[in-house]
Amino acid sequence: MLGENLKLLFRLYSHPHAASSEIMDRGSWLFAAAAVVLVSALWQFGVASPIYRSYQAPAPAAQHGQSAGPKVPLGEADDGEPMERHPLPLVGNLGWWFVSFSFGSVMASVLTLAALYVPFTLLVINLLEDFGSFSVVLRRDYGALLACSLMNWAAAHLPFALAGLAVGAWKPGLPYPLAGWLAGKILFGALMVPTLRTVFGASYGSSVITVCVSWVSIALQSYLAWLASPFLLFLGYYFFRGEVGDVLSGFRTRQSFKRYLEAATINPHDSDAHYQLGLLHLQRHQYTEAANRFKQALEIDPEELDAHFQLGRLANLKSQPEEALNHFNFVLTRDKQFAQNEIWREFGATHLAAGRFAEARQALDYYAERRPYDPEGLYLLGEALLKLGDRPLAREAFERSIEAEKTNPYSRHQRLRKWRRLAEKQLRSVRG
Repeated sequence: MLGENLKLLFRLYSHPHAASSEIMDRGSWLFAAAAVVLVSALWQFGVASPIYRSYQAPAPAAQHGQSAGPKVPLGEADDGEPMERHPLPLVGNLGWWFVSFSFGSVMASVLTLAALYVPFTLLVINLLEDFGSFSVVLRRDYGALLACSLMNWAAAHLPFALAGLAVGAWKPGLPYPLAGWLAGKILFGALMVPTLRTVFGASYGSSVITVCVSWVSIALQSYLAWLASPFLLFLGYYFFRGEVGDVLSGFRTRQSFKRYLEAATINPHDSDAHYQLGLLHLQRHQYTEAANRFKQALEIDPEELDAHFQLGRLANLKSQPEEALNHFNFVLTRDKQFAQNEIWREFGATHLAAGRFAEARQALDYYAERRPYDPEGLYLLGEALLKLGDRPLAREAFERSIEAEKTNPYSRHQRLRKWRRLAEKQLRSVRG
């Protein structure tokens, strides 16, 4: 267990996407928490402590002479003389609202990530991607995101903490600590982007925005001291002990489900296990692994229509329309209403991407007759009509796409809004 988790920690440097997936499946949040505590200690002595002595709690001015720039009162030293903060480079005194380099703040990194950063990150990504009720998302994904975030924090800060210790022992006067501190935070944010894509299947844009916004939660770190009150700890345990159990059991259940599917693949006649693992990889944007699983399902059962359908969609993502059409034709010859007729939308979209506009129109017309309230299908139909030069019908299709998005349930707006924006853009060009 220890060796496997160490491998996952160091694999984050080379393959963060795959490492995040494996942390979700086999990682231990207890190991991750212990790694953060250990790295926090190294970080404190290698990076945070020099900054603390230089900026946050420098020696009193009377002892080392006049120093440049304004200072902010902090408190009193042991001998009664006032202690002063120095402005931070670039951000000045505003930075003290968001960061602290004290021993307590650094060593509380586990609590900060668990109580502030991870819940706030869950909230932001859910607002952007609309995965459902926040309470449901919290129970389902908190454990996985916590384990990955803790591992990311340890991996991001470890090299700069060790470098800080080495630089401090070699030449204490070098201005490394601030640069190392900033580099550690940037690397942590960079590692969180593939983690969010893996845990939630989110887009790059939403993941980057979430990473940028979620730093706001760190500003509340100073209020964590209130949680040390025995009364508040008792109330928290009394009212939320069931919630904590649900959150942690959700992480264990996810890992158990993956192990069950992998064990089921031992059965040489079970194609569904491979298919379900393929869907799991697909949700995590691991397209090569997903394709391999779908192909293994077809080796066991060549008539597995779901696997053909997904392989066709993956071929479209790789701009391989001929391969995609082969899979879609296989499905259509056996079930013309497959996936509630969505096979026709994918079939038409593939012809459209390949420049076969007449075939695309025929397939998308057929789909629009059976699914008249799908904004994506109507938008694609409008594109095909526009390519064929039929601007009046194209305009009608774009207008129907916009109205279809408006009439869909609110919970689906986030995922369908893309097609409404594209249809509005094309509608303006058609009218112009």
